[in-house]
Amino acid sequence: MKKYIKKIITVILLVVIAILFAVYYKNYLNNNINIYQENNTITSIDNPNNQIELTEATVTKVIDGDTIWVNINGKEEKVRFIGVNCPEYTTKIEEYGKEATEYTTNELLGKKVYLQKDISQTDDYNRLLRYVWLEKIDTINEENIENYLFNAKLVINGYAQSNYYKPDISLQDYLEKFENEAKQQKIGIWQ
Repeated sequence: MKKYIKKIITVILLVVIAILFAVYYKNYLNNNINIYQENNTITSIDNPNNQIELTEATVTKVIDGDTIWVNINGKEEKVRFIGVNCPEYTTKIEEYGKEATEYTTNELLGKKVYLQKDISQTDDYNRLLRYVWLEKIDTINEENIENYLFNAKLVINGYAQSNYYKPDISLQDYLEKFENEAKQQKIGIWQ
């Protein structure tokens, strides 16, 4: 009888473990199923034709290295760059914060950019969360990311580190790769 009870308990434990795994895996898929990568090009499962939705904007003010104000069709919006974190240079002054802010100012202020949403619309501070493209692109691949994604340029040039902010992580692998390269070359904040 004891062996029978042990078998029942074992089966119940295995079922519970399987259910927990299934719930975890479902949550994982829900957070990561939006994109897949093939031939170094990112495609959205929700958007199989890979049409990139970009919003044209003009940069009107730079707050710091990773936050700007833009004008979109006459409306001012505050934008926080997805996937990166620059040293602070506002109420808190961090090493290399001034350089990151100056870089963003020199590269973006007064210029036309193209904003791309990932998953989230805004953050807890009601800032738009966006990838900031310097050119209107039609394909998301490593070459375009490296050459035209300002978020990536901050990392490549050592003005920012790559940071995961779930669920907005569709380009994070690229940003991490660029950060590792900047670290190896001891660029910017990695000196």
